[in-house]
Parts: sequence; C-alpha cells; structure tokens
Amino acid sequence: MKAKKGVLALVLGTGLLVLFLVMAGVFTSNVAPVSTLNETPDNVETLTLEAVEQPQTRIFSGQLEARQTATLAARMTATVAEVLVDVGDRVEQGDVLLRLDNADLSAKVRQVQQALASAQSQLNTARSDYRRMETLLAKKLVPQSQFDEAENRLKTAQSEYRRALAAVDEAETQFGFSLVRAPFSGLITDKIINQGNTATPGAALLSLYNPESIEATVNVAESALPYVDIGQSLTVTLPTYDKTLAGVVRTVTPAADATSRSYRVAVTLPNTEASDTLLPGMFAKVTVSQKAEPVLYLPSNAYYQIGQLNYVKVLDAGEVRTRLVSLTQQGRVRKGLKPGEVVIINPKKTQ
Repeated sequence: MKAKKGVLALVLGTGLLVLFLVMAGVFTSNVAPVSTLNETPDNVETLTLEAVEQPQTRIFSGQLEARQTATLAARMTATVAEVLVDVGDRVEQGDVLLRLDNADLSAKVRQVQQALASAQSQLNTARSDYRRMETLLAKKLVPQSQFDEAENRLKTAQSEYRRALAAVDEAETQFGFSLVRAPFSGLITDKIINQGNTATPGAALLSLYNPESIEATVNVAESALPYVDIGQSLTVTLPTYDKTLAGVVRTVTPAADATSRSYRVAVTLPNTEASDTLLPGMFAKVTVSQKAEPVLYLPSNAYYQIGQLNYVKVLDAGEVRTRLVSLTQQGRVRKGLKPGEVVIINPKKTQ
C-alpha cells in the first residue's frame, strides 16, 4: 500500500510540474513582438510625413451675462399701490414700472405749490414797492428809512420765495420716489413684490436687464493670456443653438483668480435678430488662437486598429517596422512618429 501511495504522489507531482512548465511557456514558441521586421514588399505605396504649420487653439468654457442689469429698490416706506409689469415684459427707459401709495405725498405737493404761489405774490409786491420807493427817493420825496424798509421787505420776500421753491422741489422729489421707473430699456427678469405689500427703503422690488448688453464671460488660463487683447476678435460658440458668433474682447480683468490662476475675459457679442434668444446664464465656449506650431497629420488609410490601439507600418532603411502611435480623432499625431518618416499606405495589405 505504501508503494502505491508513493507512485501516486510521484505521478501527481510530475503532472503539476508539467502544468507549471506549460503555463510558463516552456513548450511554446516565442510570440513575435508588436514591432516586427520584414522585408520591403514590392509595389508598396508610401507617404513621407511632413509637418504643417497650424495655429493652435484652446477652448475655454463660460456663460452669457448681461453687462447692464439692475435690481430696483424702494426709497421710502409705503404700500405698493400698483405693479404695472410682469416677468418677461419689455420696458423702455423712463417707463413707470411700479407705483407706491402717494396720496399724502400728492397732498404735500399741492400744499407747497400753494405756498410757492403765495411767496411769488409777496415777492412781486415787495419788488414793486422797492422800485416805487427807489424812484421817490431819487426825487427826495421819501426819507431814506422808508426806502430801507422797502429794500428789507424785498430781501425777505426773495428769501421766502427761495424757501418755498426748495420745499416744492423736495415734495416733488418725494413724490417721484413713489413712482419706480425703468433706468434703461430692457426685460423684466424678476418681480419680487406684489400689490398690497409694504415697500421699505433698500428692499428689492423688480429686476431687469438689457438684452443688447449680453456678452460671453470666460476664465482664460494664464498661459493663454498673452494671446488675448482688448478689441481682438474671438470665436464664441453657443451649443444651445448650435451657433458660432464673432465676438470682440471688451475687458480683461487685470487680477487673476487666486485659486485657478485664470483671468476673467468679457467678449461682446454682435446685435442680431436672434439677440433676444440669448439669455443670461447660457453656456458658451470661447476659442483662443495661439502661435502656430508644426503638426503631423496621418490620413485614415495610413494606420489600422487593433482593439483601441492604432498602429502604422514605417519604412526604415528598406525594412518595415510596426509601430504604435497615439492620434487625435482628427488624425493629428500625438506621439509615435516624426516628420520625415515614411509610412505605408493601406498597411494591412502588407501583413
């Protein structure tokens, strides 16, 4: 029994050894490496790679913003008597958008206007008396004291008139605070208060922006900043509408963002019929052209794929070598080839 167990153990050990050697590839021939060396086939079409000077571009993402925006606030405490606009309404500069309760202010205006009329009448009388006394004094028909009194009454009347005029200006200004007007032509974006609410000084009432002031704002990397100048034309792409516009750089922020080391660039967009469809917050891309660099391009019939990898066959000293290359989707060579090298067209046919 012991002998049989020994033979069984020997057989099992030998089997495991053979299995290990098979897995190690001892009994198989060596597989050729990816880069192979072949004789040059006849009638092979080749291409000598040449670099072309091409401006390099970088695309920066940003958004549309309105350069001219405003949030209107009350300058007095009063009840909202009437809201004359709604979100999305187009308004013109000077339009009354909202009216506060101004009954007491209107009465105040009428009161000071009456006081102004009275002061004007008194001023006219005092001026007339002064001129009459001035004439009589020249003829020595009245004493100097009467002339002085007339002169004092004129000065007092003038002072009262100016005071009444200032009171009218103040009352009309206060009355004007009850009418909230559009500071510029634009679109209403937010209605924060409604009729019957109480408006307080500084509290927001309405928001609006000027559609003609829409521009694209992007953060440009420091390395690309030398290629951006004020007044320069840049390409702005709006993926939402699949549009490409030619914008002009309006401003470049002179200070970098401390975190991203980027600079904020504002690009003004042209006014077109579709300007009203461009809304603040929309996604935008701005293309910045940099200096030209030599670039290699490989035509689609000069390489083949194995899995996700791209390969070419390079003719080197009359021999063919297989080489792995890295390409962009447009066929630009990232690495693996150099200018002056010769590649074989339709390389699969030479395999």
